[in-house]
Amino acid sequence: MNHKFSFAFAAASIAALLLAGCGGGGGGGGGGFPILPPVAGVPVTVSGTATYEFVPNPNGSLVYGGTAVKPVRGAMVEAVDAASSAQLAVATTGENGAYSLAVPANTNVFVRVRAQLTYAGSGTSWDVSVRDNTQANALYSMQSAAFSSGVIASTHDLRAGTGWDGSKYASQRVAAPFAILDTVYTAMQKVLSVAPATVFPPLRVFWSPNNAPASGNLAAGQIGTTFFFPRSTGREIYVLGKEDVDTDEFDAPVIAHEWGHYYQSSFSRDDSPGGDHSGDDRVDRRLAFSEGWGNAWSGIALNRRNYVDSKGVRQALGTNLDLTVGPPTNPGWFRETSIQSIFWNLNQQIGFKPIHDAMTSFAFRSGAPVTSIHPFAAAFNATAPGSAATLTALLAGQGITSSDAYGAGESNTDQASPPVPNLSPMYGVVTAGGSAVNACISNVAGAINKLGNIAYLRFTAPANRDYQFSVTNNSGVAGVPDFDIFRAGVVTRSSNKVSLGAGDYVLAVRDVAPIADLSNPPAPRCFSVLVQ
Repeated sequence: MNHKFSFAFAAASIAALLLAGCGGGGGGGGGGFPILPPVAGVPVTVSGTATYEFVPNPNGSLVYGGTAVKPVRGAMVEAVDAASSAQLAVATTGENGAYSLAVPANTNVFVRVRAQLTYAGSGTSWDVSVRDNTQANALYSMQSAAFSSGVIASTHDLRAGTGWDGSKYASQRVAAPFAILDTVYTAMQKVLSVAPATVFPPLRVFWSPNNAPASGNLAAGQIGTTFFFPRSTGREIYVLGKEDVDTDEFDAPVIAHEWGHYYQSSFSRDDSPGGDHSGDDRVDRRLAFSEGWGNAWSGIALNRRNYVDSKGVRQALGTNLDLTVGPPTNPGWFRETSIQSIFWNLNQQIGFKPIHDAMTSFAFRSGAPVTSIHPFAAAFNATAPGSAATLTALLAGQGITSSDAYGAGESNTDQASPPVPNLSPMYGVVTAGGSAVNACISNVAGAINKLGNIAYLRFTAPANRDYQFSVTNNSGVAGVPDFDIFRAGVVTRSSNKVSLGAGDYVLAVRDVAPIADLSNPPAPRCFSVLVQ
């Protein structure tokens, strides 16, 4: 039996799973034995297949004419008593979307498929849910019409439709949360293929047809863009869904990109300052690495060579980015398109495991250098020395000349006109208890998170004690200096006096409120940095 349905929001709590014994038996020949009717009270089997309609996006636009039916994989499915709403049985859909439930005979039930992946096995576990941020974070689900379980096995298939009528979304977009869920499932399977004993931290994904590219109240759908956010209460992804403006549920690379940031947050490290960026920008090394990784990861996880993002009327406009090549001019460690091409091609040539090993290595996660292609290269060469030459060639192809964690010897200092000044060395040095040094920043490439906006200094804390930091403006150009301290991520501080353990650290000096410099080129502003 096939069922048509609309959204159903699942209850917030899930009944405890009861372990049922199972037995088997053999068959035999012979005649003369009567066929007995089902015994009252003996469970009957309700089975079927859960699927969803998926709209492909090959080149930046959704192609509704190519809509395909895909299985809902790994999702929680339950049989529910139609009268009491009690959960009668629970299972998980297989790779083909199939499910099987044992329910009481002659009971009015319905089958509900939750937009949720849950698993707790030997060495691995996960809990992923897709929810509506505009409906009190309710969990999406689809369910069949109620039916009598009867006394013999029955089949009940469920399909989530797109709601598209040929020109618009005319009914509920039930397939959307299941499309998002399946992209996450694919991403997790890629990690499990090289690291089967992976414990995935819980993830909540928020999608709504009201989610629009306007910043404001998340509960009203004003999410700004599709993004990942590691809240203290748990990791979250918000996904755009506003028809004729920007929808991302079928833009699998966009979902996978944000899951790539979840991967960094969960298993690796990400020091990115965030903010606006594009492939044409020259950006801070941390941002270039994070966004380049996210784009490349989408291609690695989904086994595709382009990154697409649909938007506009009928979702027919959008972008199509080739992951295999870097920028045509001025490549480097400050270009996210350079980073994505390095990662994508590295995976093509050697596979994902050496990349995963480097990204999750202790050296990369716990070192003082901020996350960028340089500490990744150092970690990669240490964990996969046999493939070092492959990475070196890919770095050289993007104009990157150093694989030292601090970028020592890096000769790529920006070939734009005018170039960003003060890029060499990549890290200055300040000595604790020594003299003050200058840290110079520039907004030649733009402000806030662009190349040159932040000056990086390395220093060593010789002992476990409090250290006093002083960063003052001595350039004569208006600016409000501030700084962050890094080792294994940003170090929490509440004042300029910070308690540090002995070891190496990085100081990232920035301007809190940069003022546009209209000179051509803009003059750098220098700050005096003292560590005592």
